[in-house]
Amino acid sequence: MIGKGLRLGGPFTAAVAVVGIYAGTSATAQELGEKIPKMTVEYYASDMGPEFEQSARALADDWGKLGLELQLVPVQFSTFVTQYIVGGQLEDLAVFSVGADPDRVDPTYWVYDVAACGLRRNGSKWCDEAYSQRASDQRAIIDQSDRIEAVHALQEEFVEAMPFFTVVNRTYGIVYNSSKWENVTSPEPVAAHEELVNPWLAARPLTDDRWLDWAYFEDVSTYNPLAEESAVGWVRFIFDTFAKNNSEGKTVPWAAESWTWIDDTTLEVTLREGMLFHDGEAVTADDAVYTINTVVDLQPPAMSSRTSNITGAEKIDDLTFRISLNSPDAAFEITVLTYMFILPEHIWSNGPEDLLAWDIVADDAVIGSGPFKFKTWLPNEVHELDANADHFQAPEYDGLRRLALGQADAIRAALLDGTGDIATSVLPVASMDDLARQNDFLEFIEVPSHGSVFVWMNNEKAPFNDRAFRMAIRKASNKQRVMIEGWQGFAVPASEGPVPRVLGQWYNSDLEQIAFDIDAARQELEDAGYGWGSDGALHFPVK
Repeated sequence: MIGKGLRLGGPFTAAVAVVGIYAGTSATAQELGEKIPKMTVEYYASDMGPEFEQSARALADDWGKLGLELQLVPVQFSTFVTQYIVGGQLEDLAVFSVGADPDRVDPTYWVYDVAACGLRRNGSKWCDEAYSQRASDQRAIIDQSDRIEAVHALQEEFVEAMPFFTVVNRTYGIVYNSSKWENVTSPEPVAAHEELVNPWLAARPLTDDRWLDWAYFEDVSTYNPLAEESAVGWVRFIFDTFAKNNSEGKTVPWAAESWTWIDDTTLEVTLREGMLFHDGEAVTADDAVYTINTVVDLQPPAMSSRTSNITGAEKIDDLTFRISLNSPDAAFEITVLTYMFILPEHIWSNGPEDLLAWDIVADDAVIGSGPFKFKTWLPNEVHELDANADHFQAPEYDGLRRLALGQADAIRAALLDGTGDIATSVLPVASMDDLARQNDFLEFIEVPSHGSVFVWMNNEKAPFNDRAFRMAIRKASNKQRVMIEGWQGFAVPASEGPVPRVLGQWYNSDLEQIAFDIDAARQELEDAGYGWGSDGALHFPVK
């Protein structure tokens, strides 16, 4: 097998042409189908760090040994989310990650949200109706052991079909200025996500500078919580949710003081007493009922995967209400109570007709009840949130400032000159570790997680709609190489199936692992009727 080199495109596209020559093929030109056309490989651009381009290049180099011509296309994170993750516009292949969000310790995201027919986050466009129904049904299984069995069976089905696959599970990092801040805690096994209580609300200042400056990137498209998809955690700093997931992945009360299941489809929720919106109005059951029923009526696309099972809510008293579901939902507490926010009815009931398109920043309506209050947003520059001193778990500092720097070098410089106090993304984890080793005022925390780097394939399009071709791509994917070249060792090769191994009981440890083997991948293709031309390029089977 001989690679034919590497070429770079313009500033916004990078192209890799890697054509394998397989000396063992006996196909003649007359026995070949059409040549497989050049394929695009989209991946997160440098605003999410250099790891994704390095990972995509390593994968594409090996895929090229199958006789494929591949063009690498970097895509800004927010664009990637809207076009590919939820927009259904994947052309060929994609290399990207899904974050270690707290609610994803439940298996529903992995076996259903990204894999069931027609769902908004199923960007690979795979559709198996029978699988989708079983993936939906598992969520309604209340008995834990029975649900585990169902989730394990789904993983077996998934691996057999191989519609897409996980390459590595990410190790996240936190690097922070320990001369200015203390009590910055590790949220393992989830990333330092804004939906968590810590490290954000636990951090304490050591100097007179009482603003925590987070060196990050721009991913906010709107502060309207009904419509935001990329920065849902950031928005929920402002709009309190009923529950939170703590660092052990357990669901704990937040704006809700308690909840009780009346039956399998009815949940009674009691709000915490004394909560206030940022304008001083009391938070009541009326606000919660208004919010839930508005979501049910509008079915916001950004929220539908989690809230579509809700039929409505009704008030019991000033602090108590009931939520009704269509069917039992074993994941409701961890995936919905931690996600559903509370809107102030007195503001939103007077909003425009199209609430989903409402620019609440322009109308000075960013009013929630969370631990931070909206202050300013300069897109692609900075976000500022004032601490809400009246909150039941108010931070011990004055405000949170997110610097939309967007490049690893800029984040590194901000940490070194003191402009940034903390970084959790974009800057490679290996670089975080190096910075802390080289600078006494910086501290590094390593955070193993269930965050996953995926390879998606467009299952609606040839040759990706052929299971044999998908399996060949899987066998030609060197997870160990990606871990080393893409992530400098701050990741672990992912096991088979969509569910990360770190999720313990939910992961099916009986799944057979697939070894990286270019020859086996080529054999998979040859057995399915594919062949190679004299130039080494792969051709479709003869029709």
